[in-house]
Amino acid sequence: MKLLPFLLAAVTTMVGCTQKTVEQQPVQSSDTAVVYMTQEISPAALVRIYEALGKPATGRVAVKISTGEAGGHNYLKPELIRQLVNGVNGTIVECNTAYAGRRNTTEAHWQTIRDHGFLDIATVDLMDEEGDFTIPVQDSTWIHYDRVGTHLKNYDFMINLAHFKGHAMGGFGGVLKNQSIGVASAAGKAYIHSAGITEDVVETWSHTGNQDGFLESMAAAAQAVHNYFGSGEKILYINVVNNLSVDCDCDSHPAAPEMSDIGILASLDPVALDQACVDLVFNYPSQDGDDASALIERINSRHGIHTIEHAAKIGLGTRTYRIVSIDGEQMLNQLNANSLSLLVRNHGLTTQHENRGVQDLLTLIQNDPKRLKGAVVADKIIGKAAAALMIAGGVKEVHTNIICTPARELFENADVVVKAREEVPMILNRDQTGQCPIDSRLNDAATVEECVAILQEMN
Repeated sequence: MKLLPFLLAAVTTMVGCTQKTVEQQPVQSSDTAVVYMTQEISPAALVRIYEALGKPATGRVAVKISTGEAGGHNYLKPELIRQLVNGVNGTIVECNTAYAGRRNTTEAHWQTIRDHGFLDIATVDLMDEEGDFTIPVQDSTWIHYDRVGTHLKNYDFMINLAHFKGHAMGGFGGVLKNQSIGVASAAGKAYIHSAGITEDVVETWSHTGNQDGFLESMAAAAQAVHNYFGSGEKILYINVVNNLSVDCDCDSHPAAPEMSDIGILASLDPVALDQACVDLVFNYPSQDGDDASALIERINSRHGIHTIEHAAKIGLGTRTYRIVSIDGEQMLNQLNANSLSLLVRNHGLTTQHENRGVQDLLTLIQNDPKRLKGAVVADKIIGKAAAALMIAGGVKEVHTNIICTPARELFENADVVVKAREEVPMILNRDQTGQCPIDSRLNDAATVEECVAILQEMN
């Protein structure tokens, strides 16, 4: 077994990502929201995270997405959302845009919807096709009402299903933007963009100098829709954090993403959800060819965090949260049911491995180290050698049937989340007559560095 030289250097920092902070620190609150997360991006994962919220969509269900500007390609694809939309008997809802393009008129927007395949999977409703109406805002600092599509009246429940990414004007777009600009009619969009100056979609672009006013207006409009659906009782929030371009799905020629996908996050609190996604971007372990710097710069240069700040200030939600992963138990069950030895979930994908012992971990570290950094891992049996390699590779969460005590202690010292169904003093060899031979070589090693150095010598 030959380990790459960089591995010894890597373990000196364990899972140490370069920490980058947002311009403003999160406001502390006595309330802590739960944000669920999966690192898998798939139709099944989208359904699982919806179910994790524990709030079934009932009645006439609107699923609010962005249908994506013609020419763009980063929007949430029909094949990704079909299972969730059909499972809740939902209707995809949208409104026309306030900028020139292929979605600013009803006729053009319907053609874009067809071209992007949404009519192939579900019923679609352009909510402002027959006009709009106003709903009250709780915060009237800039806007005095929210103008939304008339068809909003047709729905009892909303799933706010957003694509989290950058945005040319707002810095980033997540559930707050999807619920404010996204639910507003074309006139309502103009009113929000101009921070309450005009509803004219042509005139509004001469009144975009009040950046914080625009961001605060988005927060106020998002709160208006939240309150419209029973003050949050009939709405839930999901961000798909993939295709992380600095540009929005409203851009017909978006910049290519410079960082990898992260996963899917969901919450009943839209403020906590967008904050969690921003924090994941700002604390992303950037490296050559996989760098969050451009998106971080986009968010900071537009003061994008201020939308979240103001949403928290006006009482829409809290910026204090805890992330609950939904991956581990499901992955371990999948592992056991399919006679696999290792599952690694990261960057939106799950990879399956079948070799015994630590061979798969060694192969990943040598050939694809990016797979392990920040990953959630399910492994049938974890001994000290496997634990040392996972920590060196940057794994952040581990689920297993059986773990030995020395392995658990290594994980705890490295702040890796570990959940095991059974703990034993040692991992036995295949004949069950003594200790695993690889682990036996590590009995006197106290640290991950020492373990890796010994494994390096076992060439």
